[in-house]
Amino acid sequence: MEREVFSLSTDGIFSSSLRYIDRRLESFKKGGAVTTEIVEVNGRHQLAVKFDGSRKVTSALVDAIADVVITDCKYHYIESSLNLPINDEISRHAFIRALSNFDHTQDLCIAKSLIKLTPNFLLDSFYTFSLDALKARWQEVCALANENACFLVCDGTFRELLRFLISNLESRHAEVHLFQHADRVEVLSGNLKPVDIYVNDELPPDSQIISTLISIAPKRIFLHKDTSSNPVFDFIRDLFRGCVQIVQTT
Repeated sequence: MEREVFSLSTDGIFSSSLRYIDRRLESFKKGGAVTTEIVEVNGRHQLAVKFDGSRKVTSALVDAIADVVITDCKYHYIESSLNLPINDEISRHAFIRALSNFDHTQDLCIAKSLIKLTPNFLLDSFYTFSLDALKARWQEVCALANENACFLVCDGTFRELLRFLISNLESRHAEVHLFQHADRVEVLSGNLKPVDIYVNDELPPDSQIISTLISIAPKRIFLHKDTSSNPVFDFIRDLFRGCVQIVQTT
C-alpha cells in the first residue's frame, strides 16, 4: 500500500511542539502504521510523517496539533498581548499559563474545527492567518486584564486572582505526586504513572513544573521526600492552598 506523506513545519517559536506531536504518534509507530523524522531545513524545523492514510492517524494528528494551538499558540498570543508589570518571572508565567488553560474545552473544539490538514502544514502560518476566531476570544481576556492592570498587580490581589483562576480550571487528574530527584522533579498521576500533558520543554525547569500542575489543575498534590526543601514548592503550596500534602518518607 502506498503511504501518504505529511509534513508539519515551523520556525523557532513552536519548534518544541514537533517533539510532542511526534510522541503522540508513538503507539502508531510501534505498530508500524507510522514512521516519522524530525529535521531542520533552511532554519525551519520539520516533522515528516509517513502513514497508511488511516482516519485514526489523521485524527491523532489533528488532536495533537489542536493541543499545540491551545497550549503554545495561545500562550504566545497572551504573552505578547498582556501588559501587566509582573516582575517575578515564575508568577508571570503562572498567570499566563492559567489564562491559557481557561476555557480549555471550548478552545479545543474550535481549534479542531479550524485545522485542515494539507501535505505541507505550516504551523506558524496557521497561527498567523487561520486563528482569528480563537484570537478574538483570547483578546477579550487580555483586554480585561490590561484594563485592570493597576488593580491586578497589587501582590495580594494578583495572587488571589491566580488562585481563583486555577481553582476554576477543568481538573484532568484528581491527584498528582511530585518526587524530587537529583536532577529533576517528576510529576506522576494518582496511580503513579507519568502524566500525559504537553508542556514546552524549552521552558526553565521550575516553569515546566508550574505549567504541568496548572494544566492538570489537580485537587490534591502530594509532595514526596525532599520536595519540601525545594523553593519552587513553597510557591506551589501558596498557589494550591488546601490541596498540598507533604508525604514523609524514610
